Amino acid sequence: MSLVMVAASVAPVVDAFSLGAGIGPPMPIHQASARGPYFPETGYAIDEPHFADYFKQRGGASTFGFPISRTFQFLGLPTQFFQRIVLQIGADGAARPLNLLDPGMMGFTRINGSTFPAPDDTLSTTAPSPRRPDYATAVVEFVRRTAPDTYNGQPVAFFTTFMDTVSLAEAFPNGGDVSLLPLINLEIWGVPTSAPAQDPNNNGFIYQRFQRGIMHYDAVCRCTQALLLGDHFKSLLTGENLPPDLEQQARASVFLRHYAPDLAGGPRRPGLLPDSDLTNTFVTQPARAGEGDTLRASAVSSRAAAVDVPLRSRLRVARGLEETIDALEGSGAAAVIDALLQSEAEIAFGPLPTTREYARYLSLSQGQLRPPKRSIVISSALSRSDPKALAALIVHEGAHLKDDLAGRDNRTVEACFQFEIRAFAQQSLAWQAFYGPNGKPQPKDELDTWLNSWLATHRQGSNDLDKRVREFYRQPRPTGCLP
Repeated sequence: MSLVMVAASVAPVVDAFSLGAGIGPPMPIHQASARGPYFPETGYAIDEPHFADYFKQRGGASTFGFPISRTFQFLGLPTQFFQRIVLQIGADGAARPLNLLDPGMMGFTRINGSTFPAPDDTLSTTAPSPRRPDYATAVVEFVRRTAPDTYNGQPVAFFTTFMDTVSLAEAFPNGGDVSLLPLINLEIWGVPTSAPAQDPNNNGFIYQRFQRGIMHYDAVCRCTQALLLGDHFKSLLTGENLPPDLEQQARASVFLRHYAPDLAGGPRRPGLLPDSDLTNTFVTQPARAGEGDTLRASAVSSRAAAVDVPLRSRLRVARGLEETIDALEGSGAAAVIDALLQSEAEIAFGPLPTTREYARYLSLSQGQLRPPKRSIVISSALSRSDPKALAALIVHEGAHLKDDLAGRDNRTVEACFQFEIRAFAQQSLAWQAFYGPNGKPQPKDELDTWLNSWLATHRQGSNDLDKRVREFYRQPRPTGCLP
């Protein structure tokens, strides 16, 4: 990389802060028809129209991640898993997130080496009651007080992340009341159920628990995102990519390895999950002709573009990288994508000076009166690589682009190291968004293995990442971190 220039009870818990179906635009009632939007990134479609509408009007892939299951019956309700959130349709016909962190579901504090704060009962007792006449104002103020933007001197942006989850254009495509947005974001997160806390094994990670999600701040990239709770719950059910610490805590859970693909996709222990049918739940759906080309869930934070306009049509992308840009939309790297859009950088395959380079960011001066010509070049030798792997490389080089646009100076050795540390952190977060905290289960080439190894280093902590970057670039140049 270079810069040049569960308990026994499984009944759903009705939370005290549920908004019901009355907040935001109503989800229209549909009759089942043609298959909904399909996502080749994971191999699943959003077939249920209520879920498709809710997905679209609550931020798309940037909020939910991609679908990771079919629609199925779970605890008496139609359900679909997404990478970050599990959606259900209630008895009132409205789609809403499942409270995955409730006791009896997945209310654990350790997953894949990370330690999260436990629920704090005192917060529940001090949160405003939905029966208060001023609840809308009071609950937002409660979130503001308990979810800070700064913690221990770090810009964790927990309240900002909460408030910016869903935009006005997404929630109300035909115009609506901006004052409802905080309550719509409350639909997604619920209220805080813990104070912020540093990971005891990694001071660069800071977490805060909400009713329906956990925010994760990473000091290396100074970025905040939602944990992939849907992925973890799926691993609990299937046993695939199941972290040992999660398995240990869930030994008494009825969900542990309940899904049995060797038994026609149904339950391994029938009768333990009432009103549930998991048959073929996690069997991927083959793409149909033309699918994946028309409707694409945008993970772009820029609100200027319509969410249904594919990113590939808004970037300068060379032939052969279309699938890679489609994957980039699900990387969670919204700031990098914004930088690509803002700079009009070109992304293309091309020759690179050495076989050790996978990709490179270039910024070429065009004189004082014209902005630099910016581009990201991916080694032509990688043209047959996993599009998600290439997207992770674009995120890495896009982090350099973002630093360049911000005016950060890389002309000292230490500054150069910091540029690369931030870029490898962003790359690792994108790779994790694609394949989970353990990386790609069966890497098919050297690039996949390399990305897995950097993700593992990143998850060990900021000190390990810093050390590896400095070892990787033993002889940095003043104008770039080339080996």
